[in-house]
Amino acid sequence: MINKKTFFNYFIAIIIINSLFFQIDFKIDLTDDKKHSISKETKHILEKLDDIVFIKIYLDGDFPTEFKYLQSELINLLNSFKTISGSNFEFEFINPNQTNNEKEKADLFKQLVKNGLSPTDIEIRTSSVKSSQIIFPGAIIYYKNKQQAVNFLKNSVGKKPGENINSSVENLEFEFISAIHNLTKTKIHKIAFLEGNGELSYEEVYDLTESVLQDNDKLSYHYTIDRFNIKEFEIDSSIMQADISKQIKKLCNYKVLIIAKPAFAFNDLEKFIIDQYIMNGGKILWLIDGVTASMDSLQQKNSFIALKNDLNLDDQLFKYGVRINANLIEDIRSTQIPIVTGYSNNIPQQSYFPWPYYPLLFSTNNHPISKGLDAIKCDFVSSIDTIKNDIKKTILLSSSKQSRLNHTPANISLAIIQNPPPIESFDKSNLPIAVLLEGEFESVFKNRILPKNNIEFITKSKKTQLIVVSDGDIIKNRVSKNGDIFPLGFDRFIKYTYPGNKKFIMNSIHYLCDDIGLTKLKSKELKLRLLDKEKIAKNKLLIQFVNIIIPLLLVLIYTILFSYFRKKKYA
Repeated sequence: MINKKTFFNYFIAIIIINSLFFQIDFKIDLTDDKKHSISKETKHILEKLDDIVFIKIYLDGDFPTEFKYLQSELINLLNSFKTISGSNFEFEFINPNQTNNEKEKADLFKQLVKNGLSPTDIEIRTSSVKSSQIIFPGAIIYYKNKQQAVNFLKNSVGKKPGENINSSVENLEFEFISAIHNLTKTKIHKIAFLEGNGELSYEEVYDLTESVLQDNDKLSYHYTIDRFNIKEFEIDSSIMQADISKQIKKLCNYKVLIIAKPAFAFNDLEKFIIDQYIMNGGKILWLIDGVTASMDSLQQKNSFIALKNDLNLDDQLFKYGVRINANLIEDIRSTQIPIVTGYSNNIPQQSYFPWPYYPLLFSTNNHPISKGLDAIKCDFVSSIDTIKNDIKKTILLSSSKQSRLNHTPANISLAIIQNPPPIESFDKSNLPIAVLLEGEFESVFKNRILPKNNIEFITKSKKTQLIVVSDGDIIKNRVSKNGDIFPLGFDRFIKYTYPGNKKFIMNSIHYLCDDIGLTKLKSKELKLRLLDKEKIAKNKLLIQFVNIIIPLLLVLIYTILFSYFRKKKYA
């Protein structure tokens, strides 16, 4: 029996141990990829702070349970930040609804909106009253003479409120540390979208550059964004001709060039300008369709012929180390499209069927660009071959293990849904769709007649990087007929936004801009873990047995044993 002295000693020991653990930010993260731990990249940024970072968080007051959870997770995160950075990190929580003076409240709300915070309306329920309240789930970060707004509540289209809260919690570390990184960095890179050959419009990449959700997950939050028309030249007054050297020099002001889904062929002069940009160390994200194909062609008829997308870039990309093939990947792992299967009272009835030309891409490597990414939505994507040369190549995205190829001219027909091909015909696996090229590139115009004379010509580049993706739609957000813009990766049929598209493009740009820390931090985010349909079909009875019969057997065994020992005890 424990005496009073021993009990007192145990009591004191427990108090001391609890006090120690309260002072120490001690956590055990058992997740596979350490999603709940502060990353090395975050620690590096916080440890380098040379002045005070002060954060005002406007998330205080009486909230529904899910917002209390968001607030609690944010407090834990910021306390961890303070532990790392010490006296250079301070924060406070503010309730913007605390004042009863309506004019003061209105003025504060206007000021918060002016500073970049987005309000949202929530419903407050008590036992007898239901009311609404405007809140500002965001923060303003101050550093030296600069400030940055952070809207950390995610409101994704097609997601339930609870799912949006979970997504917001998942992104907290990235949202805050990327804002701190932006405030403390001394140089902002410029990147440009190429124009002139039918590339995607400003509206078609709006969600990537400016964000439909008005959050900080956008390129303009990190970089200066321009659009560069390769066909518009300044005139050299001495010879009254286009000044090619100045055009190349202007292009070299950009850290990264994005060539997004061009529709028209490039001429040799345009190819030369792009080539010399690379030779000067420029970096390019190529998003090129290997085949011309669109679902619009199936609106009036059940089939069409898809042809090679001839952009006159094959020789250039081949020289750099890749070839985008004139084929289409058909993949078992794909999204679904609606098909009219009948009519009820003259109303069409739709069912959803897998459309193999809309593959869901994934990555199996650990590269910071694509690590942890899954379910990236694509439309009519081609395979990529890598060419043997001195350039380092990394496969970033690939098809599933059950794919096949449809070579051009390819017949695209809805009959593939009515009469699906045998599963055995999907015998290709992990077909490359996005490839990172790194090294010193040789000019495609070496040993060729130059399109223009009297121009400084570089035959071999500095060390640089290119990313080639064989689908232009991977970067394209939907724009409705009335001008409404939807998030990148949004599937209009199932009303769901695949987050992988935006993450992959953002990670690619961060990597090309040498913001590797942000890329690694972004890769911590959760991926969509889809069930293996083949395994489910193969082990259907076993799964049903394990989930239904075994729990019942356990309850039965427990009941029998409990009854047996009870009778034995009182016999």
